[in-house]
Amino acid sequence: MNRKPAVLAYPNSNNLGDYIQSIAAKQLIGDDKIAELDRDHLDQYAGDKVSLVMNGWFMEKPSNWPPSPQITPLFLSFHLNPTAEKVMLSEKGITYFKTHQPIGCRDLHTQRVLESKGIKTFFSACMTLSLKRSAFTTPKKGRKGIVVISPLERLLPESQTFRLTKTNGFLNIFVQTLKFPLKYIKYRKAMSRLMIYLESQEERIVWTSQLIDTKNFSEKERILEARKQLVNLANARLVITSRIHSALPAVAFETPVLFLSDGLEHPNQKSRLEGLDSFFPIINSSELIEWQGKQPEAKKAHLPFVKKIQKEIDTFFKD
Repeated sequence: MNRKPAVLAYPNSNNLGDYIQSIAAKQLIGDDKIAELDRDHLDQYAGDKVSLVMNGWFMEKPSNWPPSPQITPLFLSFHLNPTAEKVMLSEKGITYFKTHQPIGCRDLHTQRVLESKGIKTFFSACMTLSLKRSAFTTPKKGRKGIVVISPLERLLPESQTFRLTKTNGFLNIFVQTLKFPLKYIKYRKAMSRLMIYLESQEERIVWTSQLIDTKNFSEKERILEARKQLVNLANARLVITSRIHSALPAVAFETPVLFLSDGLEHPNQKSRLEGLDSFFPIINSSELIEWQGKQPEAKKAHLPFVKKIQKEIDTFFKD
């Protein structure tokens, strides 16, 4: 193959889930020399021709779509966010998708939207389901404790909600300020339910976040933190999270998962969950009472998707 293999890079991302998706892609490719291309500036790429695994959330800067002609994409585990649909599905964007169809979609929402534009698709689920537990633990190391990662955090507004910008005016800040007390009450109630559930488990609890401060961690350090997160997931007895890319790697490692959906009612968030409920229970914190003293069993519904993903990767890099 004349083209160098490539995966997506995230120089400015504070989300360990982005790095975890590229770790999964690299593991599948199995090549020591893999290029890394900034997801949000693929249109500006002017280097050697590459074959790029196009998995992940698209995108922060949809006006930079479609990518450079130097890139041959494999659309696999692709999510098109509602915030980017209008721009990315321009006439030019649709033509690009059709040129490289079928598109392997990470969720049913993306599949439905693309098919409505006449683009051929299939449901691939997420590439992180293919992560190998053996890469992040040893056979002698037993599972211990419950890992709680970024639970319920979307019940609280992000700091930029109260920051005056060109797109966030005084009126919106005022409205969000009025809503904050109610949101905080919801958060406290949900956290109280979670704490009651955790007390019923009699397990060691590890609290951590999927978000990381980009000011204090370089991109290389963020990737290392993502790998540490995967080690935690691989060695846990249970994972509780409201983050997809904490839940899906846990499924890959056959670690039981409880996914808390509180605060994910907005279409931008809800769209990402469509089709994922076959891999782990998606519940509201009010339903935790039904799980008192219990834990879900690890599912193996992901295994057929892992085989399909590996086959797609192998075929792509053989051509």
